[in-house]
Amino acid sequence: MMLMMLWAMALKKEPFPSRMRGLFDTHCHLFMEPLSRDTGGVLTRAFAAGVERILIPSVSTGNWDACAELALLPGISCALGVHPWWADEGLEVEELRNKLIEADASAIGEIGLDWKTEVPRRKQYTIFEQQLELASSMDLPVILHCRNAFEEMLELLEKHPVRGVIHAWSRDPQLMKRFLKAGLHISFGGAITRREAKKACESARQVPNDRFVIETDSPSIGLAGVPSGKSEPGHVAEIARVMAEIRGEDISDLQEAAWENSVTLFGEIS
Repeated sequence: MMLMMLWAMALKKEPFPSRMRGLFDTHCHLFMEPLSRDTGGVLTRAFAAGVERILIPSVSTGNWDACAELALLPGISCALGVHPWWADEGLEVEELRNKLIEADASAIGEIGLDWKTEVPRRKQYTIFEQQLELASSMDLPVILHCRNAFEEMLELLEKHPVRGVIHAWSRDPQLMKRFLKAGLHISFGGAITRREAKKACESARQVPNDRFVIETDSPSIGLAGVPSGKSEPGHVAEIARVMAEIRGEDISDLQEAAWENSVTLFGEIS
């Protein structure tokens, strides 16, 4: 309760210039350690960095409730789903449907395909397709995870058209354009702060102004100068700064576009 009061009070202040749109971290696992050990500190630092909204995707049925509880805080919303790494746990579709409604979730996620994990591909495929069908029936966006399964994912997206975002983009513009054609937004994170990640940076330069969002995927993905496991939602400010630099845009214009795209995709919250 105290945490909720402090975060609500903070959001009523105006720490940024009136012309500057606040930041929206569209992918942060706030329920994971080490973030969960210092939720108040993490949110205070995020607010100080200009963050106004955070979206928390689950990864398994075991953290649906934790995500829903965090989404009771002002400025925070959740996505619920089963990540391919946990596909072996199975999925009760009606249970997920009910949880999404109960939590007033903004999306279904984090879901997808990952051919680098040991979870059987057939199981991943089945769980992913079930969640795509649910997203379509509920008219909810999806938050997609994909590693080494891009062709298979694109085939499923053609079969089950949905709106949503493919997160933590690190690939080349040619592949990105195929996901854009499928109707998805592209989410950029810590990869673009590492200048050796030339493909990701070029994708960030070329993505249309109305089809990108930004994220930290904290604490899982680091950024230049911040190792994996140490990132926080407040680091989305650095990601925005670097993306504006890559695109040759003013930071205020970049943040405005990122915010509008994120809200268009995930909706407003009270």
